[in-house]
Amino acid sequence: MWYPVLGAVIGIYLLINLALGEVFSSFVATYVAQPILWALLAILVLRLPKERPAGKASLRSALIVAALMAGVLHIVLLVTAGFISGFGNSPYSFTPRGIITNMFYVGSALVGMELSRAYLINSLSRRYATLVIALVALLYAALAIPMRKFTGVEGAEETVTFLGATCLPLVATSLLASFLAYLGGPVPAIAYSGIIVAFEWFSPILPDLPPMMTALFGTVAPIVGFALVQYGLLPAYTGIRMARKKRTWLPVGWIATGVVAVAIVWFALGLFSFRPMVIYSGSMSPALDVGDVAIVLDTSPDEINIGDIIEYRTEEDTIIHRVVDVYDGEEGRAFITQGDANSSPDSDPVVAGQITGRVVFTLPKVGWVAVGVKSLFSSSAEHD
Repeated sequence: MWYPVLGAVIGIYLLINLALGEVFSSFVATYVAQPILWALLAILVLRLPKERPAGKASLRSALIVAALMAGVLHIVLLVTAGFISGFGNSPYSFTPRGIITNMFYVGSALVGMELSRAYLINSLSRRYATLVIALVALLYAALAIPMRKFTGVEGAEETVTFLGATCLPLVATSLLASFLAYLGGPVPAIAYSGIIVAFEWFSPILPDLPPMMTALFGTVAPIVGFALVQYGLLPAYTGIRMARKKRTWLPVGWIATGVVAVAIVWFALGLFSFRPMVIYSGSMSPALDVGDVAIVLDTSPDEINIGDIIEYRTEEDTIIHRVVDVYDGEEGRAFITQGDANSSPDSDPVVAGQITGRVVFTLPKVGWVAVGVKSLFSSSAEHD
């Protein structure tokens, strides 16, 4: 009986993002209609036959405590990051009416989502637990992101920032919540997620983190929480059919995956003085074709010579073209650029302040997924 729950979850997401705003005012759609939908989902799940979690009932209270500890640890790490980068005021209302309204809004969504998450996982995970936990975690991470954020991302840098600062932490948090739901049902997942949601919505001061720190601490915190549950609690769950070897490598795999994912985000944001750039135009063909990824190294303009392929910024765009001439102008060293596939040089010279780097390596066709996604969203925007 899992399919009505899955259908209801996806249907609520679509209604929230596509229909409620068209039918009701913003306040009614957000603070009345949405809580009612989540409450109806919770009622649906509670009326269905219960699915037993994988963990022993006798140790479920200990799992709730571990979930609360993981949530508190998450907040402690974010606050620690805040002492490094600074804090800002919460965007939410702290009037009595605002607090009550927000509690009703986030509480209904939290209960509805975690009840349905636990039901789906424990209905489907008997044979392929790891796969089910991963897929459900991805689903519920996506549900936490408004549809307009998916469709509103433009450009490679904005896409990487969105993936690193928004998607990666949500997926990591959702994985831990899904694992808790697998072991103990909805209550441990509500305890873990509820601590984090309460901090985000009801703390008047929040850490103001740059994207790279959000990606790091937002991903590491759930990984550390997972290790806490896995090492500190899971060995006591004799009812879990998991080999000792698997109990050992699973947290290590989480940590390694998280570190690699954050490193990729930092690399894509240019934190290591070199970064990837997806080629969306054929102006540099055949040296750089559409779908290739150019690795751009931060380079001083004094080190750039004729024949180098450089990345530079104009008021409208970021361009990768080849240097065909260099001269000393009124603003210092200037560069004439041209796309290899173009018949004439670019109309405006490039000055030193526009240059962001030099192409040092090319990964052929690696960026075709990004090209396809951009084309899909561009086509959708043209038809809207």
